[in-house]
Amino acid sequence: MARARALDGRAPTIRDVAEAAGVGLGTVSRVINGHPNVGEALRARVQAAVAQLGFAPDAAAQTLRSGQSRTFACVVRDLTVPVLASFAEGMQQELDRRGYGLLIASSYHALARERDLLASFARRRVDGLVIATSSERDRALLKLLREATIPVVLLDRDSPATLDNVRVDHAGGTRTAIAHLLALGHRRIAVISSANTVSPVRERLRGVEQAFAAIGLKPDPALLRLGDFSSAYAAQAAAALLDQATPPTAFFVAGTALLPGLLRALQERGLSVPRDVSVIAGAESELAAFHSPPISVVRWDHGALGTAAARFLLARIEQQDLPPQRAVGATEYVPRGSCAPPR
Repeated sequence: MARARALDGRAPTIRDVAEAAGVGLGTVSRVINGHPNVGEALRARVQAAVAQLGFAPDAAAQTLRSGQSRTFACVVRDLTVPVLASFAEGMQQELDRRGYGLLIASSYHALARERDLLASFARRRVDGLVIATSSERDRALLKLLREATIPVVLLDRDSPATLDNVRVDHAGGTRTAIAHLLALGHRRIAVISSANTVSPVRERLRGVEQAFAAIGLKPDPALLRLGDFSSAYAAQAAAALLDQATPPTAFFVAGTALLPGLLRALQERGLSVPRDVSVIAGAESELAAFHSPPISVVRWDHGALGTAAARFLLARIEQQDLPPQRAVGATEYVPRGSCAPPR
């Protein structure tokens, strides 16, 4: 690499970087803008010159020249949920490699907030958006998504069908988990979940039905509780189920935040897992892993889905007429010490 000349106290320019790296201005521009058609050796020389000179591209000027902000946005229900934080991390790592930034927001499953966030990110001129919506039936929200002027990737949603999406095979994982409970002899299996206005809930319910159908039975609708993903709702729903004349012998809670509420309701009644009741969680969490005994879970690689979502956005801004892109994350059922035959 050519030796960097003194800059007399002024801020380094792209021309200074080109001279220091011994390359043309066009090569520096392509490296700075993350273009793939630059050899690794040249890219390394330019990046070394950038670091040596302390060169910082003018983001505003780049946006004006290219019409891109080189920033994407991600909207999830709640970033304190480990699997959703893992998704955002997967996105961030992939975008870092391409020189893009990422704005992240929690929607708290509130329709009004989701609409506001869509408008806010449009004003910020982000280049694309990933969103896990709170409803796939709200017409106003679906209209906003269909008419969005930027690429949109749906996270674990399948509506609108014209958009790219990354999803989880919830039906397959749930089917295996419920089949395990049925094999142990359980028939009164309670399911606690959010409302079925989003596809993950519907897919999990489909998995429950398939597991029962495989042995010629149907799940008892009186043991189904669909409300929201909060811990408080899970505690309330579990208490009502346990107060039935013939209470459930097993619980499947289809969401990370639901598990604490269920365990609290069991503890308040002095019930032991798995001696008195078996428990399976529909997503991995630290609570599930470190509870005594550890809670059986359905899990998947949310980070890999974050990587796929980032790649979908990058591909979409490079070629807008691509057909809808799809990725489905495989699930696995992990049996632990929280399941046993019913008493």
